[in-house]
Amino acid sequence: MSLRTYTISRRNNTEALNWLEETLAEMKVPQKEIRRAELLLEENILRLAPACDYEDGFSAQIAVRKRLGDIILWLSAKGEAFNPIVALDETTDDEGAMANLAILKACRNQMSYERWQGENVISIRVHESGSKSAGYTLVGLVLGILLGLALKMALDANALLWIERNLFTPAETLFMRALLMMVSPMIFFSVLSGITQMSDTADVGRMGGKLMVVSVTKLAAVLAAAAALGMWLGAMPGLTVMMNSSEGTNTEVLSIRDVIVDIVPGTLIGPFTTNNLLQVLFLAFFFGLLLVKAGEQAAWLNDKIRFFNRFILGAMGTILPVMPLVAAVSMAKLMMKTDISVLLAYGKIIAAAYFEFFLILFISAAFLIIVGRVSPFPFLKKFAAFSVLPFSIRSSNACIPETLKFCAQKLGIEEKLSMFSVPVGLQFNMTGSGAYITMLALSLRLTFGLPVDTEFLLSFFFAALLVSFTFPSVPGATILVMASVFGVAGVPAAAVTLFIGVDPVIDCARSAGNVAGNIVSSFLLARMEGKVNENLYDGSEAG
Repeated sequence: MSLRTYTISRRNNTEALNWLEETLAEMKVPQKEIRRAELLLEENILRLAPACDYEDGFSAQIAVRKRLGDIILWLSAKGEAFNPIVALDETTDDEGAMANLAILKACRNQMSYERWQGENVISIRVHESGSKSAGYTLVGLVLGILLGLALKMALDANALLWIERNLFTPAETLFMRALLMMVSPMIFFSVLSGITQMSDTADVGRMGGKLMVVSVTKLAAVLAAAAALGMWLGAMPGLTVMMNSSEGTNTEVLSIRDVIVDIVPGTLIGPFTTNNLLQVLFLAFFFGLLLVKAGEQAAWLNDKIRFFNRFILGAMGTILPVMPLVAAVSMAKLMMKTDISVLLAYGKIIAAAYFEFFLILFISAAFLIIVGRVSPFPFLKKFAAFSVLPFSIRSSNACIPETLKFCAQKLGIEEKLSMFSVPVGLQFNMTGSGAYITMLALSLRLTFGLPVDTEFLLSFFFAALLVSFTFPSVPGATILVMASVFGVAGVPAAAVTLFIGVDPVIDCARSAGNVAGNIVSSFLLARMEGKVNENLYDGSEAG
């Protein structure tokens, strides 16, 4: 944690703002966030000054703290109690004051107020780390391992069984139910929102069709390679000691006919109550195409769909922060029932997941050669530097602004085309997430001793390909869909809890694989449309 302070007054206001800008720049804060922090600081100073003991001699302390990637700006000033955030509910007829008030209202959620030792203290969240949740989950993972080992050494078998049944298992069950409660509506509105946004783009039918064909073909190649890797990875019996392998498994042979017939639901509500993601996906596409056909007449409904999409994602954001606690519980439960050697299985899974990232790059390079008819080396060289972003942010969605800039400035893709292809193609290019869960599901099926024949592999591959279109593009949310893919493979949904602890480590590689797949699909579409600056791509023209 680092803390830097500065005293600000009316006389040195300019110098203080320059200090703040330099401090935040040293902390690698983006310029947009720096400007917003300066604006919020100035506005809060203006609102706090009248409440101070000496308005003409106003003086306050500003402090910048960085902890676990988060950067917080504090403003503290002595004076009468005054909360400027509550006062944001006021109205005014002055246009200048109204504009400033609108800015503060827009950033209300990034500010908080408290009264401390006779001072008004305002905190402004300048920057929020995209990897903070990963850090917390890793801490939970380590603490869970230590807790489980300590309990195993200190307590007898009956006490351990009581803790497992009355504390750890209920905590896991509550978390899983909360995830399953959100997954179907989240996927429905996410896919529906993506389809309706496609209707606003010129030539969307032609370019959207090409983009989907390229993306799905490439995704199928990646999933096929992941399936082979899962078969090679084989059974991991050490992980099943926490579970009853005979409970919840499905030994019925999965057929392509059954998968296709089952896609169409019998009712509108059934897919959501049973969390049948293939049926939810069908409903999303069905109603999405109807809305696209309705055109302007459905514009008002499209706005509501986008609102519900944001609302559901926000609701999901209230569940995922609990993941570090569940990771600790899951690992403690694991350590209570087995020895530390089981962690070797997790090391094998992590290694395979990172190998999949390089496998995705290899397949993407092959598509650039065969479909794009270009050398893949410029892409691989430039993406190597760019991949640091998705590795650290762990969200394909959050990377979209920088992905658009990378496509235009480094790969030479026409900006108008990338503005269409990158957001729309995101849902059809979850190569990293799809490869990981496909590999894991097949390995677990072998672990539970279930048959893996040709008919099952074909049916499972088809179902996994469809479900891959539903993967969320936010950190850690792939865990939401994992239970459904496991169900298709005949694996108990409860097996998801085995991988919560190591998920943040793997999520880095998954996100980078998703972004790589999306960028390559956009580039291939641009090549088909003749909208690539080849000199910029191969490096003969500076980007």
